[in-house]
Amino acid sequence: MTDPAIPAVLVERHAGVLQLCINAPQARNSLQSPGVLEGLLAGLEALERDDSLRCAVLTGAGGAFCSGGDLRQLAAGTEDEVRGRMTRNAWLYRRIALADKLVIAAVDGPAYGAGLGLAACCDLVVAGQSAAFCCAFTRVGAMPDAALFWSLPARVGAAQARRLMLMAPELRGEEALAIGLADEFVHAGEALPAAQALAQRLAQGPGRPYGRIKAGLRQAPMSLEQALGYQLDNAPGLFASADFHEGAAAFFDKRKPVFGRHLRSDDGAGR
Repeated sequence: MTDPAIPAVLVERHAGVLQLCINAPQARNSLQSPGVLEGLLAGLEALERDDSLRCAVLTGAGGAFCSGGDLRQLAAGTEDEVRGRMTRNAWLYRRIALADKLVIAAVDGPAYGAGLGLAACCDLVVAGQSAAFCCAFTRVGAMPDAALFWSLPARVGAAQARRLMLMAPELRGEEALAIGLADEFVHAGEALPAAQALAQRLAQGPGRPYGRIKAGLRQAPMSLEQALGYQLDNAPGLFASADFHEGAAAFFDKRKPVFGRHLRSDDGAGR
């Protein structure tokens, strides 16, 4: 039984970084555990709306990242009920992919099925030694969802995505790093600290360029003319921005730039 007094998603804020931790370890952090989807969506909405938040880290409690959907609930549902549930879940992947701000997945333990989709949708993935990634859908007679037809080929290429979808192998963290499914591989218990350190570094970076890079890569692969058009639509405004003026001044002054001064009066610590 789920204790209603215990939040399904634990939220922490520190120095411009929002941490969202799926807290349903009794269900291996399934997205269908009560309150998980709602908690993640609420956290991602806060990330978008709060200028003091510059980056987010997504992780899971109790030795698992996310086990995906609940097979019992899926098997008991009608086709229309499953379609409705998938329609609601789609907003989670949209929120991560379409946000201008960066989201980092800190993966320890299993990231199976829709849990793999959740991790792959993030901008950067840090995998610990216990991480296990699996596009497990065909193991139970289903097909991939969770935006994996977009995120997986973008990360590993069409050939690797085809193999992972059809054969459903389990990849450990080091294997995930080797094919581009993960961006960093760290020792046991270090995925979350490494992701937090990466998030702190990004939180001090230029937010608008990060957002434009993220938006451009959503459209990849671009043709030459699309790429030239995209840069013409977006780069001039960045060169006119306060962050660029600060970055150029810092370069000539031989100091570290302080980005985001125009967005916040402090670093957002403790909010």
